[in-house]
Order: sequence, then structure tokens, then C-alpha cells
Amino acid sequence: MTKNIKIQYSTRYNSRNCHSVPKIQMEGKWLEELGFSIGDIVAVEYENGCIRIRPLTSEEQNKRQQEELKSDIRRKSAALKSLQSQADNGSSKPCLVAESGSHYSEDSSVSV
Repeated sequence: MTKNIKIQYSTRYNSRNCHSVPKIQMEGKWLEELGFSIGDIVAVEYENGCIRIRPLTSEEQNKRQQEELKSDIRRKSAALKSLQSQADNGSSKPCLVAESGSHYSEDSSVSV
């Protein structure tokens, strides 16, 4: 089966100017009929004037999910190390919160 689709344009902006780049947009029930569902991740393979789009295999999906989880762990580990370093260096200032005076004893130096 063949489907003819017109190449459209998309505009890209940077700090100095904007320029147009080619864009291919596909939509329709025919994609569902071919096994492509909303939210699916696809592989786009290209070479020498040819583009091939296919669903990821189960193995590719698992590998992608593992990489995302590893990346998330690295990000969270770096954030934790940064917080630990700040705490160890005493660079973290305590957070002061204004509260009702009823939580304090009479001899407290905090007044409401």
C-alpha cells in the first residue's frame, strides 16, 4: 500500500533568526489499522532518500525503559549528593517558618 503525503514546513527559531525545515505529518485511522496506536514509540530508520517507520519490538521497548530508569537514577543520585554536600558543608541555611505563638512556651523569645 502507498500513501502520498505532501512535505510541509516547520519553523525553527534561535537567538538570531528563524528558518524553515521540512516536516512530514501523518494521521488517520489507517495508522491504527497498521498497528500504530496513540502513545506508541516508533523507530524511524532512514538512509539514501528512504524513510522506514516501524513499532519498537518488545526488546527495544524494554531496553528504552531501562535506559530511562537508569537516567532517572543518575539524576536523582546527583541531586542527593548535592544536598548531602550542602548539608556537610553547612551551606544550607535553616528554613524559618512563621507560626502561631500558641505553639511556644511563655518564656520563648519569639513574639507574635
